Amino acid sequence: MSFKYLYWPSLFADKPIIEVYLALNDPHSFMLVQVLSDLEHRFNIKLKLFLIYETVSGVKIDPKFMRNWALKDANYVAQQYNLKSIEQYPHAKALVTGQQIWQLSPKTVEHAVMIFNQTWCDQFDFYYNTSTPLINFQIKNQQRLMSKGHYLPATLFFAGDWFVGIDRLIHLEERLTQLGLNSTEEPHKYSANLLANSTPTDDILDQHNRQNTIISPCEVFISLRSPYSYIGFEKIKSLALKYHVPLVIKPILPMVMRGLDMPINKARYIYTDAHREAKLANIPFHTFNDPIGKGIVNCYEIFSYAEHKGKAVDFISAAFEAIYVKNIDVTQGHVIKLICQSISLDYAEAQEYAKEHDWQQWSDVNQAELEQLGFWGVPCFKYAETYCWGQDRLVEIENAMKNHIS
Repeated sequence: MSFKYLYWPSLFADKPIIEVYLALNDPHSFMLVQVLSDLEHRFNIKLKLFLIYETVSGVKIDPKFMRNWALKDANYVAQQYNLKSIEQYPHAKALVTGQQIWQLSPKTVEHAVMIFNQTWCDQFDFYYNTSTPLINFQIKNQQRLMSKGHYLPATLFFAGDWFVGIDRLIHLEERLTQLGLNSTEEPHKYSANLLANSTPTDDILDQHNRQNTIISPCEVFISLRSPYSYIGFEKIKSLALKYHVPLVIKPILPMVMRGLDMPINKARYIYTDAHREAKLANIPFHTFNDPIGKGIVNCYEIFSYAEHKGKAVDFISAAFEAIYVKNIDVTQGHVIKLICQSISLDYAEAQEYAKEHDWQQWSDVNQAELEQLGFWGVPCFKYAETYCWGQDRLVEIENAMKNHIS
């Protein structure tokens, strides 16, 4: 933490400042703006609001997939926290008008909520036309966002750290509580996506047996280079053990190996955010020994054989542990051999098996299946008819598992 972010305002007897970056056309910004007054009430802070565009150039992967997912996911968040839901994106005239009114209005939470509601519900009596000043002030705010190290709307910046959307307010609440900035006795409120205790119970197994339930497998789409995949994989392993559900692992290529860009701000944030998410879930996360290129190939060549031998979960677990816990370089062939030995897998037989089972073919099939679900990246999880993107949406999967055996 940089002290200048926190203590500089106090020299002027002011409250610590949290910068909030919102995009008027972003569903998650619409959710976030609805809880800002709650943050102001519960903590001794000052919110400084900035309006930006929906996305930063070069970050969005598949605009159609992401827009569809964002709307659906934002409504999921709305349901969790009893917020106002949304049915469709605002049309162009309403968006420009809302942006213009924002520019001309005081930058308070009250005005922000009003403008978001007017824009998304099209409650304007007249419409503004776009203008150069309207474009310039959002570009300036967007440049500020990027210069401070981020790339997305619905983000908060405090004491040198970033918090994306309502999902990460639990970390912000913890930080503010540690600093003694509470003004109420309710330090934690935004924890709806935390999983319950994942200890397996005999009661659940008895329910399966009594009802002769057909247990559906849970499909897990992961990439070894994705820190969120590692965290999600550890979580889904616990859920699978708790509910006695088999896992079907479907690795795909990392974004970079699919020819997609990874801006430095995005890469930096993903690592730091994944680290604190792992800490919150008590998952070990000590290193990142990048497996890009040869490391991915080495692991994926062996995976088919591990799956054939019923050791897919063990092999992926060992590979993730090497990359994120033990700082072991999986680009080295002898390391893969040691991983195989650690789970009693014959490395020579695995190599021979790989010659007849092209990992690129099944990886392409997995990617196609992922896109059919409407997703573009990992981790993703599918259980029966329920599917979600992100390790912080596994509550949906757990609820589906509960419902399946109830």
